[in-house]
Formats: sequence, structure tokens, C-alpha cells
Amino acid sequence: MKRSIATAILVTVLAVSCLSRNPTIEAYRKDFYSINFMDVENLSVKLTTEQIDISRNEKRMLKDGDILVYLTDEDRLGKMVILELDKNESGMLLFDFVTYDKDGKVFTEKKDVKFNSSYVFDFDKGIFPKEIEGVKLWWHSIDDIEMYLVPWAPTKLLKYPNAEMN
Repeated sequence: MKRSIATAILVTVLAVSCLSRNPTIEAYRKDFYSINFMDVENLSVKLTTEQIDISRNEKRMLKDGDILVYLTDEDRLGKMVILELDKNESGMLLFDFVTYDKDGKVFTEKKDVKFNSSYVFDFDKGIFPKEIEGVKLWWHSIDDIEMYLVPWAPTKLLKYPNAEMN
């Protein structure tokens, strides 16, 4: 009797955990973690301070699963993966990121970061700072349609070219 109750509990826990996982997000993360520091470093020469259009129209340059490479104002390289971008026009970007130190070791890493429209984010500290100084990325909303991810100089950003993924 005790054994069948324990088995039933185990099966229930496993079923609930499988249902709660989003297989799409796990696939995005698998691609994200296949990119290593050397891949990021090789792309660093192509980084730019140009904003990336995430408007709610045909101009949108990013979609769920896209990976961005960045250089922070503290001269650290990193990568982020977009798990959900403005789902149901929520004004929220869900992402994971890894910032590396000069030796290619993980300096800062977080999962499931919720980045809201009009906020700023610091990839070195992994926080939404209260002051704008040192900010790395800004979700700039012009209106309900036109929006951009803006790297603040000297921060640089680049969409990872999918054709170069391992």
C-alpha cells in the first residue's frame, strides 16, 4: 500500500513538472548554451551601437529564440537569448543572459529576466538600475507600436547570425 502511494506521488510530481516546462524555451536555451565565449569573442568586431527595431509591426527585427551578443560599458562580452518578446503585447521581454569576464569565465548569469518596456538593464550587474548612469540596454518605446532595444554607448549589440550557430 505504501509503495503504491509513493509511486502515485512520484508519477504525479513528474507529470506536473513535465507539463510546466515549455519545450520551446528549452530548445532556445539549448541553442543559447551551445554558443561559447570564443563564438561571442569572434563576433565582437561586428558589434554596433545601432538600435534594434522591436516594433509591433513588420519592421520587427527580433523574434523568440533569437540570440544577441553584446559588449558592456565595462568592456565585458556577453550573450542573451530572447525567450518571449512582447507576448500578447505585454510590453515585456523575457530573456536569459551570460556576461563573461576578460578570461572568458562567467561574470554574471541570470535566467528568466523580465525586462519591461521603457526600463533599462545593466548586464554587468544583472540588475535594473535606479540611476541611468552605466546602463547597458534600454527598451525605448516611442508609442504603442514603435519600440527599440537601444544599446547606450559605449555598449554595443548584435543579433547572433543563426547561420553561424554550431
